[in-house]
Amino acid sequence: MKYPYPPKLSLLLLTAAMLSGCSMMRNPHDPARNKETVNVINAMTWTNPMSGKRDGIRTGWPLAQLANHEEIFPLAQIKHCDNAAMPCKWGVLSAARSITRYEYIAGGVTLDVGFSVDVHRRQQDRRRNFHTSMAIPGDVPALSYQKKDKEGIVLPYGRVYRVEMEYGIRYEICAQRVDAAGRALDKCDIPYI
Repeated sequence: MKYPYPPKLSLLLLTAAMLSGCSMMRNPHDPARNKETVNVINAMTWTNPMSGKRDGIRTGWPLAQLANHEEIFPLAQIKHCDNAAMPCKWGVLSAARSITRYEYIAGGVTLDVGFSVDVHRRQQDRRRNFHTSMAIPGDVPALSYQKKDKEGIVLPYGRVYRVEMEYGIRYEICAQRVDAAGRALDKCDIPYI
């Protein structure tokens, strides 16, 4: 049997055809088609127990790095005062966010986002090469609160998705396109802390 092309050339043509087929299968809503990338901006905030102002952490990550990614936020103290006649209760906040899946859609992205919030008298954060702990003294009334949730959310570019929790704790997330020069094309209204 005679081949129309030499075997090495046939293999090269087959590989090229497969690769071009893969590029044609790219999601039609992927901003990479326009030389853009997507960043995810998120924040965990609370009321600072000493100043009474918003406090927290705001981070930004390239979306392509977030599949099966967990972000653990630093430990923080919070307090809650029911009324002036009773002493305020204090707690240590431990919080984390994870993204297990994402997909580009027209005008935004969909994400599977999980977050956990845990407020108790004592907390520890043990990560590789990093250990910290924080505690409320035993003679101070303590807060106790937990929330774990996993949600599939739709994030239109530039729109902030918020989750309000007890004791003024708030989680916010937003998707933002960035052009090839690094300029943000969408405004995410999540202030810097």
